[in-house]
Amino acid sequence: MYWWLFLLCPLAYLVGGFNVAKTVTKIRNVDLSKIGSGNAGATNVGRAMGFKWFLLVTILEGIKCASIATIGYLFVSFYTGTFTLYQESHYIVILAMGVSAIFGAIFPVWYRFKGGKGLATWIGLGFVLNPLVMLVVAAIYIPLLAITHIMSLSTVLGVITWTILSLCVEAPLTAPVIVLYCACVALILYSHRKNIVRLFTGKENKFILKKSAPKDTSTNDMVQSSAE
Repeated sequence: MYWWLFLLCPLAYLVGGFNVAKTVTKIRNVDLSKIGSGNAGATNVGRAMGFKWFLLVTILEGIKCASIATIGYLFVSFYTGTFTLYQESHYIVILAMGVSAIFGAIFPVWYRFKGGKGLATWIGLGFVLNPLVMLVVAAIYIPLLAITHIMSLSTVLGVITWTILSLCVEAPLTAPVIVLYCACVALILYSHRKNIVRLFTGKENKFILKKSAPKDTSTNDMVQSSAE
């Protein structure tokens, strides 16, 4: 049944590569490459345009990946005739499509393989695959972010915790599932590699959102921070 993945994963990659941050900021005439970290992600949108835009992009990116994961679930369910709680086949297909979407978000073919860091896309996958685990992760690491103001720290620890809890609590401990979880972690860690280096050297910048959208986007008076 997994021949589907040869069709579904490329589709998930292409959809995942659609960058909501670039679309929103283009409409608002904001050039993310000239602001803050220059990253085409939700946090840089928040740095440039304010919290509501950060939240909007995060939600839309999450919905994008959640939709992809839901398609994977429906394909498996129709094929097996089982619309119950996830079984191993559901986990494999949903994770494979989710990882493909995250890969697309980080290396989008639409934008010359220069995208975001996959954080919001991973959040969408997590809430479809194991919402209770994601709520636990959020309850731990949102306060950590509020205290430290270091997004990369919360992101890296969050995705690792999510993986460990998922495998310990509900995900089937089979080789394909474990490999796909590890691939998800590897992608997030790779996209945050520079942030991790700065964390270890004590040079990581804090995450500070702009209170309102900038009137003049040609200036770059934002504080550079980590994260997407």
